[in-house]
Amino acid sequence: MTVTTALAKIGRGPAACEDLTRDEAEELFNALLRREVSPVQLGALLMALRWKGETPDELSGFAAALSARTQRMTAPSRAARVAVIPSYSPHNYQPNLIPALAIRLARAGVPVLVHGGLGGGPQGGERPPSFKVFEELGHPAVTSLAQAAELLALKNLAVVPVELLNPELGSLLELRGEFGARHVGHLLARLLDPFPGQSVRLVCSSDAGMLDRLSDLVAESAGDALLMRATDGETYANPERRPRITWFRRGEAEVLYDEDPYPGHGTPLREDPADIEAVAALIKDMLDGRRPTPLPLASQLAACFVATGHAQTLTHARAMVAVGVGVR
Repeated sequence: MTVTTALAKIGRGPAACEDLTRDEAEELFNALLRREVSPVQLGALLMALRWKGETPDELSGFAAALSARTQRMTAPSRAARVAVIPSYSPHNYQPNLIPALAIRLARAGVPVLVHGGLGGGPQGGERPPSFKVFEELGHPAVTSLAQAAELLALKNLAVVPVELLNPELGSLLELRGEFGARHVGHLLARLLDPFPGQSVRLVCSSDAGMLDRLSDLVAESAGDALLMRATDGETYANPERRPRITWFRRGEAEVLYDEDPYPGHGTPLREDPADIEAVAALIKDMLDGRRPTPLPLASQLAACFVATGHAQTLTHARAMVAVGVGVR
C-alpha cells in the first residue's frame, strides 16, 4: 500500500473515510517510522488518523510495526516479570506519583523500567515531569541501554528515554511541538515493551473508548498487562478515586479492583504538581513511612505485586502492602 493510497482511504472525513486492514496499518506505520514519507504526507496522515480514530485492527498493525523496531533487553534472571511503566504526559494537575509506585516496587524486589518522553525539545526531546521527580529522588534518566540493564540488575529500577528504546518513534514524537497536539505515536509509545514475554506492561488511557480498544488489543495479542484509567494521562492510580484495575494474563482478563469513583480515601494531596522539589519531598515521605500511601495507589501496588509474580495471590499482595514492603 502506498502512502497516497492510505491517505485516500483515511483522509475523506468522518463520514466517508475507510479503515485500514491490519496488514495495511503495519505497512503504513513502518513507512512513518522510517520516514519514507514527505513532511506534507506525514502531517496529513497523523491528522487524518486523529480525526478518524484508530480501529482495533489499525492499532494492532501499528503496534506490530512498533514492536519489530523496538530494542530488546534481557530481564534480570531473578525476575518473574519486569514492570514496564510509560510516562508521556506534559502537564500534571496533581502530584505525579509514578515515582512513588516505581521506587516502592523496586525496593520490594520487582524490576521496573520506566520509559517516556515528550518530544519537541533539544537533544532527544523534552522529558516528562515524572523524569524530573525521579532525578530529584536520585534516579536520573539513563544515557544508554547498557546503563539501564546495569541499574535493573543492581537497583531494580531504570528510567529510560524513549529514543533509546525506539529512536524512530522518539523522532516521531518530536513533531509534537510543530504539530501542536498529540498523535497516534503518543498512544503507541505507551505500548512499548523491550521485554516481550518477560514483562507486565502498565497500560492506561484517559479516554474510556480508547481504553476499551487497548483492552481488545492486549487480549488479541495474548499479552500480560495491567489496564486502568489514566490520571492526568499518566500511569498511576488517582489518589482520590481508584480506577478499575484489570489484569490481562496471556490475554485473559481478570478484574483485580473495581472502580471506586467516590472520594474518601484520605486528605487530597495539596502539593503544587509543578513544584518538582515539593512532589519529590511528598514521595520521599511516603517511601520512608512518614506519610501514608493513598489507598488507590496501594491497590495499584498490590496489583503489580501479583501480576509480576512477586505475590502468589491478591490477598498475599495486599498483605505485603499492608506491612510496608518497599517502605524503609
